[in-house]
Formats: sequence, structure tokens, C-alpha cells
Amino acid sequence: MKCRYLTKDNLCSGKYSGYGCIQKQCSLFKEAQQCEFHEPSGDYCKKYGRFGCVGRDSCATLVSYLEAVAETE
Repeated sequence: MKCRYLTKDNLCSGKYSGYGCIQKQCSLFKEAQQCEFHEPSGDYCKKYGRFGCVGRDSCATLVSYLEAVAETE
């Protein structure tokens, strides 16, 4: 899974800012795994047809989803 909070040097810029990615122990990773639109074989959102989970708080509408994607790019 490619996390939206993962920097180019593999550090977290989200909840665990400044630390290396802890993947499966991360609450954001666990949240994405529980989403009904998450494709288990990769970090793919079936709801919006894109790679990358933005979290349930930013997933309600296409506009909020795209705004969350734009913030990370």
C-alpha cells in the first residue's frame, strides 16, 4: 500500500511524523484494509477507480476525495 503520508525518504508525515513507515501497525493502514471499497490485492479504491486510500473522512464525495488527493501531491 502506498500511503498518502509517506514521504520520498520513507518517513511518515502523518500521525507518526518523522518516523519510518510501520505499515501494518499503522492505524491508517488498518482503516484502509477495513474499507468495503479497498482492493485487498493492492492499494486501489474501487469507489473512485484510483490508487490510494485517502481515509473515510475524505471519501464521502468525489470532490472531497479529489481535494484530499490534491493535498498529498
